[in-house]
Order: sequence, then structure tokens, then C-alpha cells
Amino acid sequence: MSVEKESYRTKKLNEPTSELESYAREVMEEMIRQSIPPTPSNFDAYFDKLLDNKSIAFRKRILNLLELEDAGDEEHQGVLEQYLKDAFSNVKKFLQHINLLYKNLKHLEALIEKRRFEVEAIADKGALETLLESTKKDIQKMGKIIKKEAGELKETYEATSELVHEVQDHAIHDEKYGVYKKNYLLKKLKQEEKLIKEFRHDSSLMMVRANDEVLAQVGSTKVRQLILRTIARLLLKTSRRSDLIAHYDDGVFAILMRHTSLQNASMAAERLKDLVGNTNFFVGDQEIMLDVEIGIAQIDLDRSTEQTIVCALDALNIAKKTGEACGICPQDVEI
Repeated sequence: MSVEKESYRTKKLNEPTSELESYAREVMEEMIRQSIPPTPSNFDAYFDKLLDNKSIAFRKRILNLLELEDAGDEEHQGVLEQYLKDAFSNVKKFLQHINLLYKNLKHLEALIEKRRFEVEAIADKGALETLLESTKKDIQKMGKIIKKEAGELKETYEATSELVHEVQDHAIHDEKYGVYKKNYLLKKLKQEEKLIKEFRHDSSLMMVRANDEVLAQVGSTKVRQLILRTIARLLLKTSRRSDLIAHYDDGVFAILMRHTSLQNASMAAERLKDLVGNTNFFVGDQEIMLDVEIGIAQIDLDRSTEQTIVCALDALNIAKKTGEACGICPQDVEI
């Protein structure tokens, strides 16, 4: 462990080392003085309230630091809102085209019915041919209108379909498991690395997957999905407010554990392992006891986001081989 890392991990809590730490203490002291419950929402409110009384330069420095936590969220939301706005606009056009198409088809139906009555009343062959020619022209005219509407309907449908796929690609929640998607996890991991660089705290990445032996007990894809959804719910149930849970890939879940050392992450893994191990459900007459494998890696600034993920996946395989409550990234074991 480097001297720099050791210094920021062992500093005394009663000695603020930055403007942000000093200001946070000031906010907490003011809340205590006014007997305000120190809940996260109250702290947020007082944090903003007291900041108004500070100098412009101080506010700017603090806000620049806070932007590291919120970077990109508003932009992401704006992109989604624009996609949805365009999609709703296309849906409106889609409905308008359908309405026009319906009206034109009704008009064509009425026209044909009218011509049928006229044909029944005509005895003269020449007049009948004239009527048929007129009907042919009417149908050709209506056919062109309907063809045009159908073409515009197809274009609107294709454009809307593309927008829907864009929304799905930019969505951050996995509907199947009720957790975040991989793309959001990667974004937050990179953001957490910036925060660690600025504030010098520990954070860890945990990978969790169902034990192969558990999945081998069931042949049904539906039941396997039920097992994975149950594990996802347990992760959500046991996680802290600051943790971010995502479906990484192919039934592997990831937990970004902010402000959590490798040692504390290991303790959390043991608790999770016990909780999952005590969970069971029945498929018909068959009782299935859940079990998971867990791997942990420290978020280290000396390696890339991708390397940290690979490290946590390696730890996952170590847990599978050793049968331990959790595996630890080989690069982090010495630390």
C-alpha cells in the first residue's frame, strides 16, 4: 500500500483536510444547534441553505466538486426526454394517418355501394359502360390516396420504431430484474473513479451470480429467470442507499459499493451469502435452496474501469473454485 493511500485512510476525523469537509462539519453543527434530525434529505436542504451565505468564490469551488457526483445525469435525462418527445409526436402523426386512411376506406365503401345501386337501375349497355368507366376512375383515384397514406404510415412507423429502440438503448433500468443496466453501471464506475481521485476514499465492486449447481436443478428457462429475479430482489433488500445494483451480463449482477473498503465489502458478502443460503422456494414438489458465488475487487485508480471489472469477475471464479463466501481479486489480496 502506498504512503499516499495510507495517509488518507488513517487521517483523524476531527481534522478536516478540505474546504468541503470543513463546510460539511459546519452544516452538521448548525443542524444540531437547531435540533434538526440529521437525515440525508435534511442535510441536503441545509447544505444548500447555508451555501447561499458563502462567498461567490467558495460556492463555485464547492459546486464544482459536487458536479463530479451529478455529471451526465441531466444530459442523459435530456436525451431520453427528446427521444420520447419525438416518439410521441410520431405516434400522433401515426394516429392521424390511420384516421385519414379509415375515412378514405369508408368513403370508398360508400362510393362502391352507390355505384352498385346505379348499376341495378341501368338497363342501357352504353350507360352501364360509362358508369363502369367512371367507377374505375374513382377507385383509381381513391387507390392513389390510400397508397400515399399507407406510405406515410409506414415511414412514421419505422421512424417511431427507431426512436423506441433508442430509448431502450439509453434506458438505465433493467425491467426483467428491477435493477440498473450495464451501461449505467459503467458510467457510474467511471464517475466513482473521479470522486475517489478527488476525495480519496475507498470503494469496491462486487459481482454476484447464481451457483451453477442450483441452476442445474431446473430445466425450465422460466424457473431459472425466477431464481435470478429472486437473487436480484435479495440484493436490493440488503443493499445500502448508496449502493448501485445492476445486471452486468448473463445472470451476473454487480454492486458498486461506494465508500466501502475491501474488508467491509467482504463482511457484506458473507452476510449476503448467509441470507441467500437461507432462502428457498418450491417448484412443484421440488424444494430449491438458493446459493450464490461472490467476487470482490477494489476500485483502484491504477487500473482502468474495464480492468477492475475483469478483476471482480476473476474473484468470482476464485469463489467458485474455493467454495469460500467470496473471492477477492488477486491483485487486491496483498493490499
